[in-house]
Amino acid sequence: MLRKRIAALALAAVMACSWAVPALAAGTSAPAAAALAEENALVSIRIEATDKAVYGQPFEVKIRATPEDTQYIAVVLGVSGQAKGFVTLLLPEKVRILLELIPLPASMSADPANTKNFNLYRYIKQLIDGNDVSVLIRVAEELTSLMEILQYYVPALQDIVTGMRSALDLIRRYLPEDLVTHIYVDEQPVDAGNYVAGAVTLSREDVNTGGFAFFKIAPRTEGVRQYWSQELPASMTAQAAQNFDFSAKVEVDGVVLENPVVNYTYKRVDSLFGGLFESSTTERPTEPGRYLQTAVVAGNYAADNISRTITIGEPALLG
Repeated sequence: MLRKRIAALALAAVMACSWAVPALAAGTSAPAAAALAEENALVSIRIEATDKAVYGQPFEVKIRATPEDTQYIAVVLGVSGQAKGFVTLLLPEKVRILLELIPLPASMSADPANTKNFNLYRYIKQLIDGNDVSVLIRVAEELTSLMEILQYYVPALQDIVTGMRSALDLIRRYLPEDLVTHIYVDEQPVDAGNYVAGAVTLSREDVNTGGFAFFKIAPRTEGVRQYWSQELPASMTAQAAQNFDFSAKVEVDGVVLENPVVNYTYKRVDSLFGGLFESSTTERPTEPGRYLQTAVVAGNYAADNISRTITIGEPALLG
């Protein structure tokens, strides 16, 4: 199946190359291959992000390269918070134009209702967006296979493949192997958390002197509050505790979130020294005793922590 798909892709691309490359060259001051690769060039890539970013507000990662026509692939990785596992590849305009100028059969589109002007760029996004990072390996391998046929017609594509492999090395270096990831093409970060970004030049002749940055999107705190979902009785049996709703609700501007990220901890406080040496657990209590429950809002929002004391008594003592 993979060979048939590659063959179909190659056939369509070869048929398009007779006009795709001249069209790209006509819109630039140099041929496509020259625009994507300068021999022995010393380049500098600077990654910038919106300062003091907060979740829900406009945010953008910008890539500034010197010389200006330097072509690159930038990788943005979410390494903590709600952003953990997010990966995006950011492409410069000339690379995107090149990929868009290579049309593909409408039958290769996964969306039958959206087949007009289907091209290599949309095909790559179709393969990558929302999938695990492992998909990037398959995409790079497919492009490599195509290069055996297309490198004479579109030599610049070989640089794109090389750049994707370099981006993959960066992803492997900073993301744990067992982490569930979601990778995208040309999608800006949105979720709160810490990010690391890197950029690599596409030309194998270039010497990259920069292109690395850390930035953060802070969780939103304005207009956010949390409160307990169910009022706690003075005491309850162990059986009642099993059916009790220990969760908290989170409101944003007066609207209750459907699936808030809230972390709960429980600590027994009726033991020796008032539970001073007791450790907290995430397991809800089911045995008789007194416990301190704490709720902490996490993810894209933050609010003041709330706590309460849970008393679970013996059935006979509760009357």
